[in-house]
Amino acid sequence: MPKARETIVSAEGLSKRFGDVVALSDVTFSIHGPGFVGILGPNGAGKTTLLDLLEGLTSPSSGSAQLFGAPLDPYPRRRVGVVLQKEVQLERCTAREYANLFAAIHGVARGAEKILLGAGLVKRANVPLSQLSGGEAARLFIWAALVHDPELVFLDEPTAALDPDTKRSVGAMLREVAKTRCVVMTTHDLREADGLFDELMFMVDGRVRASGSREELVAAVPEDKRSGLGVEDAFFHFCQMRIERGNAETGA
Repeated sequence: MPKARETIVSAEGLSKRFGDVVALSDVTFSIHGPGFVGILGPNGAGKTTLLDLLEGLTSPSSGSAQLFGAPLDPYPRRRVGVVLQKEVQLERCTAREYANLFAAIHGVARGAEKILLGAGLVKRANVPLSQLSGGEAARLFIWAALVHDPELVFLDEPTAALDPDTKRSVGAMLREVAKTRCVVMTTHDLREADGLFDELMFMVDGRVRASGSREELVAAVPEDKRSGLGVEDAFFHFCQMRIERGNAETGA
């Protein structure tokens, strides 16, 4: 496990273009762990592109990133766990078969049992993925990413399709996971983020607008701009976005 408050992820001038489209522009930041870090922003803010770069799935147009103080090539696969925004769901694959697959990929003995137990799916092991509830599937994907005990976990909007109660349940599980490792999660749900993360990064139009602890960012909002909604107030303040109050999802 990483030492307390060790720099786990860092980026310097990170940019990514797709033709004429600028997905990320001069992104610079550092993330420390263990802890739970939220990357917040509306759809199209560049959150997924940033994670793709940090997960080694694509290369930057300019700038650089490091994990554990080293460049991404060679990529430290054994030290990183990933849950993609859209996980592959194999046709007719059961929860047990999915768990067996990821245990085999990572070479973890009895890994399938660890995944099913962590996800609370021991009694649902023979149920096809297509018949799992949203919360059950989310827990399965998360614990499959944890099976090899990674020090760093990237989660791309893993709770986006869940109802509020299930979001809270999955969030509580992730907070426990983040006590011993660095967990980085994207979301566009500001209400969800308010009580979830230790550290926050606000992104809009491919740029980081602010980052820091929840307490620091909320405290920086002027008194006359506060509505008592914490992270939502801070996001609107730093990002200078005009979004209808009462709608906590910036992507709506």
